[in-house]
Amino acid sequence: MDERRDPAPDDGTVRATAAAAVLAAGVGQLSPVQQAYSGYTRHAIQCPACRDVDRSCGVAEELWRNYQTVSGKACDQIGDATR
Repeated sequence: MDERRDPAPDDGTVRATAAAAVLAAGVGQLSPVQQAYSGYTRHAIQCPACRDVDRSCGVAEELWRNYQTVSGKACDQIGDATR
């Protein structure tokens, strides 16, 4: 019968744990495109008008236009950089 060792033998490699991955994710900042989309989604999740199919929300429309503008500028910058 194959019995497991407790603890597993150390092979000398460093392994990233889930806790380390979570900490690493919170270290940096979001890009402007990600920030704009995050603002839109945070609002849309919490706003009763946004969650209702039969209603519209001016704030969400403005946040969506802002996201479209920021992402369009980012695409233009990428296009300019590759020329």
